[in-house]
Amino acid sequence: MSDASRRARRGWITGLLFGPGLVLIVVLLVLPVLEMAVISFRREDFGQILPGFTLGNYASIVQGGVYAQIFLQTFGAAALVTVSCIVLGFPVAAAIADAPPKWRGLLYFLVAAPLLVNTVVRTYGWLLILGRKGLLNELLIGSGLIDEPLALSGNYMGLIIGGTQVFLPFMILSITTSLVAIDRRLIESSEILGAGPLRAFVDVTWPLAMPGVIAGSVLVFSLMLGAFVTPLILGGTAVKYLSVAIYTDALVLFNLPRATALAMVLLLVVLLAYGVQKRWLRRYEEHA
Repeated sequence: MSDASRRARRGWITGLLFGPGLVLIVVLLVLPVLEMAVISFRREDFGQILPGFTLGNYASIVQGGVYAQIFLQTFGAAALVTVSCIVLGFPVAAAIADAPPKWRGLLYFLVAAPLLVNTVVRTYGWLLILGRKGLLNELLIGSGLIDEPLALSGNYMGLIIGGTQVFLPFMILSITTSLVAIDRRLIESSEILGAGPLRAFVDVTWPLAMPGVIAGSVLVFSLMLGAFVTPLILGGTAVKYLSVAIYTDALVLFNLPRATALAMVLLLVVLLAYGVQKRWLRRYEEHA
């Protein structure tokens, strides 16, 4: 069999293997997004989607003061949750990376185990812990540290705590991947040259862990932007969140075009975040 025949045969096999998957991606992802894009430029009248073209839905988002507050609170919460996940997740990731290889599988499982529990169940559990009569307030009052219960749920604080507990495993696993790949001899060499633990961390560990930090940050930030259960349960009515606004416009006010326009804005922001991640990683690799 000639080389041309072999290449043609491999091409047919590749097409048969990846063709159905490609069709499935187009049907399940591309077509719905295209339909959303079309609907976002339509008009609405008492729950009915009317034909035609309009920029009114996007104009109402840009000009409406309430949407400015929604975007500010949404992006602010996503940023704070991302930072808190880095601060809390890096020490855990470092501990896993330093653990003996035989124990890492168990530690990976313990970190990922919360992901096996439904987000609604986990978030409701935290609502019981953070409520005015919840476990945390009962412990603080019982120990004499406070006299009145703290408002830890139904507000921005509850949203940040809830978002952190939901997405922290993603950050830990992402950072751990980079830390495990670090050659320990680099850290040992810096210590031999007189660098203390802090200097070794700043000059060696942190720069080499940056790909995992960047990937985890973009993942957590993007997931938090689209979070719905946590803002609804722990944020309550005090927090104006983008996903809740989309739900309200679509299923309460029956304004599907405006809800779709909000969803398209959210999608564009997530795509932009992934684009920034790619750029950062490329620049990191160029300067590494």
